[in-house]
Amino acid sequence: LLQHATIKPAVHQLEMHPYLVQGSFSDFHKQQNIHLTHYSPFGNSNEIYDKGKEIGKLIDDPVLTEIGKKYNKNGAQVALAWGIAKGHSVIPKSKTPARIKANLEGDFKLDAEDVKKIDALDKKLRFNDPSGSFGWDFYTDLDGKN
Repeated sequence: LLQHATIKPAVHQLEMHPYLVQGSFSDFHKQQNIHLTHYSPFGNSNEIYDKGKEIGKLIDDPVLTEIGKKYNKNGAQVALAWGIAKGHSVIPKSKTPARIKANLEGDFKLDAEDVKKIDALDKKLRFNDPSGSFGWDFYTDLDGKN
């Protein structure tokens, strides 16, 4: 895109969460001065995703819940704070007022050591891959394709 675009994008919205850290892709965006926004910051908590149903929900991961205890927060709030700690925007989806309120409480500062612990959760798991629906093989050169 950057080779062909006349205007460089200011923001890239992509699937990113503690199970899909995409460190080198994130670094590339930082070098290009392109801001990242995480959609699906809770990973496999979205019911429409087929992938990830066989594993526990990311927001219930023991590392996230343990870190959450330290800050009196839940795993979802820790996942949001992790994205913010990376300097990214996070856009969680919720329909229920209680969850929307809780998501707004995900804006708190994590210690650097906690960010590193969350980074280590990376499983390179991409839960939203519409390749089959579109008849095009997306994400072939990015983490989480398999």
